[in-house]
Amino acid sequence: MPYPRELELIEKYEIGGQQRFRLRIKGTNIILNVEAQSEEEALRKAAELMVKLKMT
Repeated sequence: MPYPRELELIEKYEIGGQQRFRLRIKGTNIILNVEAQSEEEALRKAAELMVKLKMT
């Protein structure tokens, strides 16, 4: 699955032993918050979430 170019990493943080990523859809105020082990995985999960929400 190609990653949408409109995703922008805002923040990477750890909470409760989990690494979390906040990604913003460029041009909007929509923030996607995902748990992942790497930035690549976070982008993949955010892209999958966008498909599930019919945002692409």
